[in-house]
Amino acid sequence: MLQALVFDLDDTLYIEKDYVKSGYRAVARHLESMGCCEFEAAFATMARTLEMSGRQMVFPVLLERLTAVSLSITELVEIYRKHTPSIELLPGYLQLLERLHRSHKLGIITDGLPEVQRRKVLALGLRDVCDHIIYTWEYGSEKQKPHPISFSMMLENLNVSPDTAIFVGDNPEKDCRGAHGIGMRAVQIRSRSWSEDQIRVTNQEAPEFVIDTLHELPQILQQIN
Repeated sequence: MLQALVFDLDDTLYIEKDYVKSGYRAVARHLESMGCCEFEAAFATMARTLEMSGRQMVFPVLLERLTAVSLSITELVEIYRKHTPSIELLPGYLQLLERLHRSHKLGIITDGLPEVQRRKVLALGLRDVCDHIIYTWEYGSEKQKPHPISFSMMLENLNVSPDTAIFVGDNPEKDCRGAHGIGMRAVQIRSRSWSEDQIRVTNQEAPEFVIDTLHELPQILQQIN
């Protein structure tokens, strides 16, 4: 009988690109407040660069094209990381999690800078529907998923055994491999950020179930139980 459901955060419970664009809006507002440029010009430059060249080029291109911006890349990154995100769970997910929480213990394991991830969790309203949240980088970035420490700690905190818990995430290499490493089953939720040719799934990473939306999870729980 399943007792616990553990989730990844980014691109599993919400769209990570929404957070990225929220950060760019914060940067654009800050630059406008300094009189460096107009909000729309800064945000449009960042959003366009993201789509065409990827995240790493966003701030270098911004500084190259908007020469009135006097901040360094490091300062822009700090504004981005420290902003209060404007993000939402995918439609219906909060109500689903609340319903699942009535019969299961819920947890989240997430990689990334803990202070950044905490702001996301707070903005998404997840603290009240989760029994435990682990920020893997608190134990060192080398301990991020699929390292077994966070998965083992989660089971210990929830007081459940591996065979009574499943992990739901979008990245087979990190999420499924990590769950399988301690004996948990895994559900992969297809992410818009992953194309089929980007995913090289080995036997250890192959999920027991694949879904397109979290709303399919209750059907899987019925099959397991």
